[in-house]
Amino acid sequence: MKIQRSSFYNSFGSREGILTTVLERYLESSPLKELMKSGPVEDDQQPDLVLVDLILDFSHFLADQGRGRGCLIFNGLSELNAEDAQSYEIFQDQYASLTAGLSRLIERIKQESASEEDLGRLSLHHVMTILTGLAHYSKLDPSENRLATIGLDQLSGLSPHFATLIDREVRSRDTEDRMRLRA
Repeated sequence: MKIQRSSFYNSFGSREGILTTVLERYLESSPLKELMKSGPVEDDQQPDLVLVDLILDFSHFLADQGRGRGCLIFNGLSELNAEDAQSYEIFQDQYASLTAGLSRLIERIKQESASEEDLGRLSLHHVMTILTGLAHYSKLDPSENRLATIGLDQLSGLSPHFATLIDREVRSRDTEDRMRLRA
């Protein structure tokens, strides 16, 4: 494909314009986009199940669309440095939106929890570590099942509430699905 550099820049305005457009399109297909909106949880949704579903959806996204390449947001943040100031700033803005959405979700989980003790060590940093770990691990093994298991095991390890919820809601669904397949 032969595109003149001037035509390319005229369409996007700058390198940063190209990067912004690429990130916006990437995020449209990503489950992270819901968190980056102003309200990641509808009133009728259980916020703890939204977090579990996020990990499952992100695992599916990394396995299907990522095809072992990780996540553009996390890859960009880990590979750019201060010399790439404008590009890094664009990634930082996306990261800030993601952390803000996760913070709102975690706050809602804490508000609706019967007991703070049940939530254990659930925090923004722990959830970001799970997502970052999944993104990087998917470069080694893009198996959806393995990614989901790793993410859910990490979340279960943070909190007795999530350990019970995952066993009840997710692992029981898996068992029912396997039994239906055998029949």
